Amino acid sequence: MNVEMLAESVELGGYICIWKLITFVVLFGFWAWIGQWLDKDAKAVNTNRSFWNNIYMGAGTLIFALWFLLPAPFLVVLPMFLVIWATVTIIYILHRNARVPDNKTILTRDHIRWVLSSESRGKVESNLRLEFISVNDNELPTPHKMDDEYYGYVLAEELIYDLWMRRVSHARIIPQGEEYKVQYVIDGIASIENELDREDAEAAIKYLKAVAGLDTKDRRRPQTGSFFTIKTSEEKTTWNIFTSGSTRGEELSLERVEKAHVLSLAMIGLHDKQLKQVEQEILKPQGVVLVTGMPKSGVTTSLYSFIRRHDAFTHNIYSLEMKTLSDLDNITQNLIDVGPDAPSHARQLQTAFHSDPDTMLVGFCDEPDMAKMGTKAAISGKKLYFGMEANGVLDALKRWMEMVGDNKKVAKTLLMITNQKILRKLCFECREAYTPDANTLKKLNLPVGKVRSFYRPPTELLYDKKGNPILCENCQGTGYFGRTAVFETLILSDALKALIAESASWDALRTQCRKERMLYLQEQALRKVIEGDTSIKEVLRITTNQKAKKNPVEK
Repeated sequence: MNVEMLAESVELGGYICIWKLITFVVLFGFWAWIGQWLDKDAKAVNTNRSFWNNIYMGAGTLIFALWFLLPAPFLVVLPMFLVIWATVTIIYILHRNARVPDNKTILTRDHIRWVLSSESRGKVESNLRLEFISVNDNELPTPHKMDDEYYGYVLAEELIYDLWMRRVSHARIIPQGEEYKVQYVIDGIASIENELDREDAEAAIKYLKAVAGLDTKDRRRPQTGSFFTIKTSEEKTTWNIFTSGSTRGEELSLERVEKAHVLSLAMIGLHDKQLKQVEQEILKPQGVVLVTGMPKSGVTTSLYSFIRRHDAFTHNIYSLEMKTLSDLDNITQNLIDVGPDAPSHARQLQTAFHSDPDTMLVGFCDEPDMAKMGTKAAISGKKLYFGMEANGVLDALKRWMEMVGDNKKVAKTLLMITNQKILRKLCFECREAYTPDANTLKKLNLPVGKVRSFYRPPTELLYDKKGNPILCENCQGTGYFGRTAVFETLILSDALKALIAESASWDALRTQCRKERMLYLQEQALRKVIEGDTSIKEVLRITTNQKAKKNPVEK
């Protein structure tokens, strides 16, 4: 009877509390799951796995032992369990967050906001400024914030967007100790813009190399590639990328590839009077025209503009170039063979003449035989345009006479010489007018009193309420926007040809040029200052004397 009563008094859960058991199992499962995550994460962030695993396992063993051994109520043991567990976990999270970039931190305000946002569910908001397109013309999706490549993507996007906005043609990221220097070239002027932490620079370089299809693991061997970007509805922009390794680190160069276009003759920068003279010489059916300048002065652009004034449908037009700038409609363009077994440049020019062109563009002249051959072809009735390196029209004339070796033939065939340099144009949105002082005008041989104002970049910056400079939206604060060429032109008159044929002295030739009111390049550039297109400072910069190389080459 007593046994039966004792048995009846025992109910389910009399010795084991079911809800306490379920709580223990759930907490144990979470503890084990977080332990696995901690082990993998410690390896990913490159910290001491064994140390943190031992800390976590030791703390877990302690709190579970206290759970069973302490003669304390459940509602006292449970908070103790949670506090110890949370303390160890939070200490690890603080440790690992200090070792990773901001986008890799967890349980921060930004991370929690991201977890709750649509991005964490694969719905990336379309607020991007640029879209990257791989070298294979595949549009690349934006990495999620927790992806390994996201950090490099953000830095690369900021860099490329800055290059795009500021019209940067070339950029270099150069390793310097623990930092990387960033160099920009805007309108032909190089400047050091800012510095990047080594970690930031390497992450951006790695992402851009991946976009261009380069080997991201090889940081020593030089590599070359390209990729594209699109800004909203704008046309696709092409970027060339060059990387090379050094003892200081990996260097990256970026080149913005402008859409190739051939300017009309009226757009290359010739003054009105020069334009009329040049057009008259171009219309002549035979003779030699020399288009000269220092490297990167736009000589090829001018050559293309000159050659396009000829009717390519009624004339047989050929070119021989080191490198083509653009495709010319109905013109046969030939590239020079530079192989180890290639014939001389003069021989290749002779081969081109076998096609019997009416008009010939030769982008360079680095052998006397080329000049002699061109002169002979001009005598036979052909029209030739030669590109040459020279520091002025008189310098070009002297070089051409030396290469041809027969002044009478030079006088018979040479029609015109142009020499050019590239200068920056003032930004019309922010340029400021000023009255030049009398001494400046005298030094420039300009009449005092007739020149009312010159223009220059802004001399004072305006600041917003936060103390940040307010930059011109058009030129981004440089004061210049775009470039143009300035030309020195020499039209060979009958009097000048007679002096050349007689092998007159250079003083006599120079005097005759001035008698015919030929203006030197600096004088032509001053016209652009008076017209407000550029500044005095820019003219002085580009007219500083430069020595041409002994052998002229194509620009």
